[in-house]
Amino acid sequence: MKNKLLYLLSFLVITFAAHGQTQQGKKGFLSFDGVQIHALSDPGLQRFKMAWASDDSETQVDSQTLYGNQPSLFIRSSQGKGAKVQFHFSNRDIVGKTVVFSGKYKCAQARNAKVRFAIGLDTFLNTFENESTEVECNGDQDWQSFSVEMPLTRTSFFFFRLMTSGDMKLWLSDCQVLIDGQSLDILVDPSAEVDKDTEFMRDSRVALTEPIQQVMENLVVLGKVWGFLKYYHPQVVIGKYNWDFELFRVLPEIARAQNKEERNRALSKWIDKYGEITETEDYTVKDSTQYHRFAYLQWLEDPMLFDTDLSEKLVKIKNAKRNGVLNYYLPPLAGKEEVEFRREKVYPGISWKDQGFRLLTLYRLWNAVEYGFPYVNLTDHPWSTLLEKYLPEFYNPVSGSELYLSIQKLLAEINDSHGTYELPVKGSRMRGLPLGITLTADGNYAVESTHLKEIDRGTVIKAVNDKSVQELIEEFRPIIASSNENTLKRDVARRMFLTKEEEETVTVKEGKRTSKRKVHTQVYTMPEAVGRKMPEEYDLDSKDIIYINVAQISVERLNELMSGRINSKGLILDMRQYPQLYTKDILEKYLYPKPVPYMWFSMNSKKYPGNYFLDIKGNVGPKENPDYFKGKIAILVNEGTQSFGELSSIAYRAAPRSAVIGTQTAGANGHIGYFFLPYGIKINYTMAGAFYPNWGMNQRVGVKIDIPVVQTVEDVKYGEDAWIKKAIEYIEGE
Repeated sequence: MKNKLLYLLSFLVITFAAHGQTQQGKKGFLSFDGVQIHALSDPGLQRFKMAWASDDSETQVDSQTLYGNQPSLFIRSSQGKGAKVQFHFSNRDIVGKTVVFSGKYKCAQARNAKVRFAIGLDTFLNTFENESTEVECNGDQDWQSFSVEMPLTRTSFFFFRLMTSGDMKLWLSDCQVLIDGQSLDILVDPSAEVDKDTEFMRDSRVALTEPIQQVMENLVVLGKVWGFLKYYHPQVVIGKYNWDFELFRVLPEIARAQNKEERNRALSKWIDKYGEITETEDYTVKDSTQYHRFAYLQWLEDPMLFDTDLSEKLVKIKNAKRNGVLNYYLPPLAGKEEVEFRREKVYPGISWKDQGFRLLTLYRLWNAVEYGFPYVNLTDHPWSTLLEKYLPEFYNPVSGSELYLSIQKLLAEINDSHGTYELPVKGSRMRGLPLGITLTADGNYAVESTHLKEIDRGTVIKAVNDKSVQELIEEFRPIIASSNENTLKRDVARRMFLTKEEEETVTVKEGKRTSKRKVHTQVYTMPEAVGRKMPEEYDLDSKDIIYINVAQISVERLNELMSGRINSKGLILDMRQYPQLYTKDILEKYLYPKPVPYMWFSMNSKKYPGNYFLDIKGNVGPKENPDYFKGKIAILVNEGTQSFGELSSIAYRAAPRSAVIGTQTAGANGHIGYFFLPYGIKINYTMAGAFYPNWGMNQRVGVKIDIPVVQTVEDVKYGEDAWIKKAIEYIEGE
């Protein structure tokens, strides 16, 4: 078993994406120091997470006109040709009650001139909200203050703008953005203090004794306290300390404590190192219906772990006043296209033999899930028990491959099909068989598509190299982070033929006859599906039914079909593959008579990590649309429907006369996040929650099925699409 799993570790890898870049300077969030001013008309401007832009080519940074030793932005305005300047910032995870845009301006040679300062919010609710203030400028005026404030709606983009009219020369400097009184300047290069600490970049210098029971108990407690402080101590969350290296400094002393009392003294002394907590704000949940998960922190007062003084110290840290804009080590809710999360150092050159880095890897992974996974309460095995369970495997593995296997096993415990494991370099290519496998209703693996003369379509796979299908499922179960059994079987089907050998023995069943076939393998690629009947073979046009495969259709064809056949009898939306990202937005204007709620989205709290609150109540549909599609809508789903496919399917189900038809979906819905481990390992997982309204569950259980599909081996053998047949039956039925 281990050999095949270790082979897969070298196969299932993806190269890291390039480090995200920004055009923002280092002196402050809205600083002009070293900043490039882009053309406001540049269509590529949105590719920057943050950037300054102007519609006037004369707008430029002025390094001679300073305010508080900071350069300014020079803007020329003339009668009939005012200027517009704006700063945009892509935001997914900054929340608060108010936003303030403030700064200083000065003018010269002003005549009948005005300046309007504004905040614009491009919200997640498809609205644009703004607030502004206007000032008059005449003659020469030295530096003056301006300020704009407005309520902060959940926002995808901030815009901070100024617009001029009349004749004048204008300078802008010392701009600030405050969220609930806290400056966004902290977001700009917050790693400066952390990066000064380089003591353990090559070696942790940790070498512990044999793993006696007391040592292991000490390390479990340390791992929990270290993680709690990482996400809750006010000095750590602003990026003041390299928390990895702080672990190495304290780890030997805590590990060798002879008993609980000695351990408590060492922990207390360590915590005191980071200063006394002087400001607190007790966290009180006024309305628990706005949350779906609360951080479990009762262990801070467990008398079996801590004495009264230490518990009081930990609880005070829990209630400390923290920064609400930045939690340095908490992964941001940002798209991969926006910025890479690199605050967690990856230490790619570290040897697996370094015990300190092995323990750091365990602590990082366990605590990242404990404080940053929305569905930690849904894991098969209680997450709180897994730090202790896996500690021996990280404490003293026999090889690097065994260590990587332990990482993959612990990740699989999150039971989230978004959970994947990536190494920084690609491994050797594996071999396999060009067979497409599908699941039938009776639990069989049937060959749906084949490029082999030895194995026909409709053949049932019973064993590979004398391992039964069920044995293979159990072999892979510990290393696949599957949300449900259906998705586990899907992922096993993709791996069951992987090998380094040039030949495999496959046990197959055709009808009532079982036999073994020796088959030559080839360098593995995912086979193209062949053999199943095409949708047009079901005479859909003659039945007045539109068919749309959301994974393949173009924008032009989608609009052509929906606008040209809006009065059709029925519509089939095939969601069995990952959809093109534009399909939901385009279909939205055709399927709904008015806005309708379809999902709730949750988000992790920066101030109280592990508490997931209601972020957005998602609606779908235009404001008024009397010409919406009034036919029946069949939404086809199966185990290949995952993530955005599940979200889109739920959205389409909110349309009138719709039904979800199929089998259990992947059960992994919500924004994908990622964090890094030592050895250059990247972990993907679901970092934000997605629910039916009123917290109806989608994760693990999948999209709610209205009409089940029962696919048989005979359907597969003769290429019948049981999903499309059931959709036709639904659309044509009363």
